[in-house]
Amino acid sequence: MTVSLPSRLASRLRFLIVAIVGAYAAINLVLAALAPFTAGWPIFGVTALAVPPMVLAMVYGVIPIAFRFGAPR
Repeated sequence: MTVSLPSRLASRLRFLIVAIVGAYAAINLVLAALAPFTAGWPIFGVTALAVPPMVLAMVYGVIPIAFRFGAPR
């Protein structure tokens, strides 16, 4: 089955929107959870602590959901 160009562009746009919203939500949740423990830390320390849970959230949560919504129909 061949997917038309408009359908492919629409699916990529859906994937992009879901990925952006998911990444925004994930990073804000991670930073909010870490905020009480990292008050006064330099930005590099907070980022070093936030990256591992953010990567896990993206790989096992946001990206699979975005693929589900961004699949060509």
